[in-house]
Amino acid sequence: MKALVLAGLSAVALLAAACGEEKAPTPVAEAPTGEQPVQTASAPQGPAPVAGQVNWEAARADLARRPADVVVPQAAGSDPLVVPMLLPGGIVQTASDRPVPPRITKDGYFATYHQPRYDVIVNGSQKAYATGGTPAADKTEMKFQPAEAGASLSFSRYGADYLIEFECREVDSPDGCINEAQAKEFAESLFVAQSR
Repeated sequence: MKALVLAGLSAVALLAAACGEEKAPTPVAEAPTGEQPVQTASAPQGPAPVAGQVNWEAARADLARRPADVVVPQAAGSDPLVVPMLLPGGIVQTASDRPVPPRITKDGYFATYHQPRYDVIVNGSQKAYATGGTPAADKTEMKFQPAEAGASLSFSRYGADYLIEFECREVDSPDGCINEAQAKEFAESLFVAQSR
């Protein structure tokens, strides 16, 4: 037993001696004041935005064909309209929801609607992000993307890009609160509410 304790003590002594012989780290020399510090490469940015060429003539023609009984809410925002504003027709909101006016932004607009099963955000943008494919030429080329608690539907019309986001209030089926056919039906109800 005494031998084990002595062996342990001598091992600790050897370790302490070895630690005492370590040299202090050499300080890093600072760059002379006349030189600029070396800059590292920045993280890669995403794809560059591509501005679409909006076909205002076609949008104005569709605006003239808008049903007369459609009530168009007054948009908020001081920026000029850069894409035709598409809004859904036949929206009936719950009595507790006050209608939120569409909001015009520098790159487009967005409008929010509260439905019994989901909330909807309709976005229109002049900018798209090229990811290797070409943008859809018309609404017939819609892309549906299911999500954990909702879905989105993207398409192009008049040279502008649109995204409809569905955020579920309740999920009561394996498809969530909305399926692809229902999302496309909502998109088909969009009409030109404003143009220039």
